[in-house]
Amino acid sequence: MPNSGREIADEAAPGPNQGVGERKNRRRRVRLSCLECRKKKMSCDRNFPCQRCVRSGRPSQCSFETIPERPPVLNPTRQEQQIRGLQAEIAQLNSLLAKARLTHEDDCNMDTSYTMDDDESNRPAMRNLITSRRDVEEIHGTDDVRSSLSIPSRDKLENIPVPVNSTDITDPRERSRQGYHSRHSLFRFFKEIHALFPFIKETADEWFKPLGVPLTKNVSPRHGQDMKVLSQGGVPHESLLPPEDITDSLVSLYLDNLEQLHRIVHIPTFKREYANFWVTKRVRRPAMTVLVLAMISISTCAAPRSAEATSIPTKYRSMPVRWISACKEWLRQQSPKHHDLVHYQIACLVYMAERVTMTKKKWWWKGTSSLIQDAIMDGLHCDPSSATNTPYMKEMKRRIWAVLRELDLQSALESGLPTLLHNIDTDVAPPVNIEDEEFDETSKCLPKSKSPSSYTFTSYQVHCSRSWALRLEVSQRILSTRFSRPISYEEVLRYTHELTQAIDAIPSWDTEQQDATGQNGSKLPLLARAFLVFQLQECILALHRPYVEKKDGRYWLSETTCYHTSRDILLLNSKLDESGCQSLAMLRTDLLLASLTLVRITLLQPKGSTSVLMTDSQSSIDLLERCLPLMEDLHLRCCYSELWCFITMCAPIMLLKIHLGKESRQTAKAACARRFLDLHYKQVERRELCLPVQRSQSPAATAGLADETAPCQPASSEPSDPPTSVWLNSSFLEFGMNCFDLDLSMENAWDPWEATERPDLLA
Repeated sequence: MPNSGREIADEAAPGPNQGVGERKNRRRRVRLSCLECRKKKMSCDRNFPCQRCVRSGRPSQCSFETIPERPPVLNPTRQEQQIRGLQAEIAQLNSLLAKARLTHEDDCNMDTSYTMDDDESNRPAMRNLITSRRDVEEIHGTDDVRSSLSIPSRDKLENIPVPVNSTDITDPRERSRQGYHSRHSLFRFFKEIHALFPFIKETADEWFKPLGVPLTKNVSPRHGQDMKVLSQGGVPHESLLPPEDITDSLVSLYLDNLEQLHRIVHIPTFKREYANFWVTKRVRRPAMTVLVLAMISISTCAAPRSAEATSIPTKYRSMPVRWISACKEWLRQQSPKHHDLVHYQIACLVYMAERVTMTKKKWWWKGTSSLIQDAIMDGLHCDPSSATNTPYMKEMKRRIWAVLRELDLQSALESGLPTLLHNIDTDVAPPVNIEDEEFDETSKCLPKSKSPSSYTFTSYQVHCSRSWALRLEVSQRILSTRFSRPISYEEVLRYTHELTQAIDAIPSWDTEQQDATGQNGSKLPLLARAFLVFQLQECILALHRPYVEKKDGRYWLSETTCYHTSRDILLLNSKLDESGCQSLAMLRTDLLLASLTLVRITLLQPKGSTSVLMTDSQSSIDLLERCLPLMEDLHLRCCYSELWCFITMCAPIMLLKIHLGKESRQTAKAACARRFLDLHYKQVERRELCLPVQRSQSPAATAGLADETAPCQPASSEPSDPPTSVWLNSSFLEFGMNCFDLDLSMENAWDPWEATERPDLLA
């Protein structure tokens, strides 16, 4: 009942100690009977609704009187006392804060506005640097630390660009929790290894920040000017080409190495066209020029250790950024209605070049998705018909489609995002296991495919097709959970068994006969086999990754599987390094993925545990230390790459040493800083050895730079030009009309089909 209880009595009269002004207001009595009974002046049982209103048929009109509560009236004297007490408490807290601030400034005064030219402003930062160094010397001795940890000289500091914005780094766990950073396979380690980012943050604040060495990108004005000049357009493509001898070496490096993985061009046909590329008085087709620029963008950074690769001048290390920008500008200028085969060849090469140079990393998944959409629009996901395509074009289209889907699936697994391949049906046959010399544009039919045990330049694509259905199904169960039921652990074990069987089915191809120079008929079977193993082991790690930290005893196999799989990946990368072709593995991120997985598994083991993982911890550290120079070499090949990947691999190794009691936290941060600073200064020196870039660029200076890189210019057109290859001829009818061209009239709607049915119309 709303107003149950006894009626409230009037307030008592004011006492003798209370004045007239201090007398409390009298509260009005609350009526306990309902309003209807009060109107009729009849008794009420004070229920809700009361029985009298129920009998009269009006229960909805039964209501009781309510009086809103009033705020209590405080005593003015007591209120003044409370105010004076609060003011005294605030004054006391302010005095305590002032004392603490003075003590903190005396103990550790650091000036974050560090400049390179003013000696007075350098003192606070260098004092903090020396203090941190003195702490390490007290633990391990002065001589050991000075021999292992080198402080940069004044000459090196003058060459370091001064950042104009803050060098503070943000926690990747706090950025885009539902976006790109939350699902990427590498960024997820910042959540799984909780001490990783705090260790990097502390190292950056103590060692990098006083020297003005940033971890974030585009913080240097000099770096921003260089990137703007290197990526600017408006320069003719031919003027960007290096001299003929340098270009020939770079093109040969690509054809002899990278073309064994992703079959993009037909090597004999391309060499025939390239032989006429430098002929004087012949017009260079823009598509051919852009294709060559895309090739040398890859080989400049991913060239293996060989005599031919070491002869390339270091000054061209910075040019791939500009070459890639020119190729992308050419692609944007092409009409979306008519995509020739060379369009997809250039697009694939540009994407691979961006991966090799580690640029536009956040756009890799979007880039492959766009290529897949264009390929579906042009019908590349359907097997080419014999009526409209020659055997040569059918095989080239199958190879291009195989390249596109492999790149897209790899990008999807790395980014943790689904791919369009999960929702389409394709009937494209796999490429044929034959050499390029066995067919050309004039072939009436393709030769018989060789056995899978026979290694050819197309063997990688052939064996990728054999495991494609399994890998696509695994990625769909992992990434597209909304369209399929959640995967169970029994299915995880079944998929793991099938993936392991697929790894065992990969032939060896006599990989032991490949020496360090790759002189096995210019073939690299070890590289092809390594990539086949990497893409299958990547699926195994993705399957077992969610079950590593679960407390349920049923999932112990996931921890063991991830441990051995990550070790196998690192051992295979070390073997590639011994063969001299590990730089070609820059197209994948398995090295960093396996390193972080191995550290994560070992850090989960309790200290002092007698498990096999802790017993082999020293061998794991040795393996990680052996693979760390591979990441250094990767960054030294790319002059403008960010060093995030390196410190993300180096910091977990130091955390593992701290966990095993082999290093203290301070010495571990000092060792990590030394490796990072040495790599940073080497990268700065590489930039100085590259093509000189003026700080204040002008059109005349840009033109002069272009003339320096390409002294040979093509002459005027001659009518006696040899015929162009079919794959490069833009007038060749390949993909037909665009079905979404709304301007197409009904009169010419059947022209493409009539032309393909009647070849005489094309004459």
